Amino acid sequence: MLGTVVKTATYLNEKHASFTSILSHFLYSEAPVISPLPSHAVLAAAGPVHGNAVLFTNSGWLISGEGILEAFGGEGGVRSALLINDFVGCGYGALTVDKETECRALNGATPVPGAPIACVGAGTGLGECFLTASGGDPATYECFASEGGHAEFAPRTAVEFELLQHLKEKFGGRHRVSVERVVSGTGLANVYGFFAERFKEKRVERVFEEFQKAGSMQGRVVSVNASECEVCRMAMETFAGAYGSEVGVAGLKWIPRGGLYVTGGLTPKNIKWIEGEQSAFMQAYKDKGRVSKLLEEIPLFAVMEEDLGLRGSHMLAFKMLWEEKVKGGGRAGGGGGVGGGVGDVGKLLAAFSVGAALSLGLARSLRK
Repeated sequence: MLGTVVKTATYLNEKHASFTSILSHFLYSEAPVISPLPSHAVLAAAGPVHGNAVLFTNSGWLISGEGILEAFGGEGGVRSALLINDFVGCGYGALTVDKETECRALNGATPVPGAPIACVGAGTGLGECFLTASGGDPATYECFASEGGHAEFAPRTAVEFELLQHLKEKFGGRHRVSVERVVSGTGLANVYGFFAERFKEKRVERVFEEFQKAGSMQGRVVSVNASECEVCRMAMETFAGAYGSEVGVAGLKWIPRGGLYVTGGLTPKNIKWIEGEQSAFMQAYKDKGRVSKLLEEIPLFAVMEEDLGLRGSHMLAFKMLWEEKVKGGGRAGGGGGVGGGVGDVGKLLAAFSVGAALSLGLARSLRK
């Protein structure tokens, strides 16, 4: 048991002057008002974390643990604030999923307790992370950040080589294009844009016009029109194949026999392009030459929930509270390490997301 969710909220960063103003609004302005203030905060943000701070990708805000403590610390306030990479939050969140009800098993391999775990997830961008058992204990895991989504896109067909050249010209890359330029929401839009010009005679003009006006929702236009637009279908097949190929690469790098989780918002929304032995995703996932058979031993799951970053942030905040109570001699129940319960010593407050790129987990002591 990881505590009680009290409150959730989602904010668009473009509508607020600063992260501090958003957090103030969350704590004080919307019912239920959070009182007393949380004692521990964990923030999962998109971007590399250095010195417990991150430069927020979408807005340019600098968010730091020190800044949170300055604004919300003091007597009866936040005592600790931890910044983590957003996909580290996702990795810890993967430890909470129910494989029977919240996942689709994409193969028949069985997870090995204590073996490494990995996550690859396409959404606004492409995230990757891996987890290993802490101190060899199969009941606890530690998650490590990765920027694997910025590794090179590897074309597999003649038309994908054309796509690579197109993207090099579009983004000014002389030698390389990152896989995120293909496997993400904006990546799907990039792929459609290429096919729409490469195969003008096959595109549906109504869809093309809708796509041009869709702004940040261009990828959705491609997905929902794939059944009637051949160019959209080709874009979806290419996206799914590149996605499966990159997930297979992650499988080769980390050999996560504890489970390889395909996460991110685009996974449940496009599951029909992912599951099934003959899908472009699965065909590319398994196409690894001499070591293809290794991937058959890796349990592969498509996660159908989109809140793993929030769950992981919750989990770490609760762990901080649990460890504080143990060290301080407070009553604690449940297991140790990440994922352990804390009996009746505290509760989790809800998390919120900012611009789909930041998650927050809060924990506080219960006052008797």
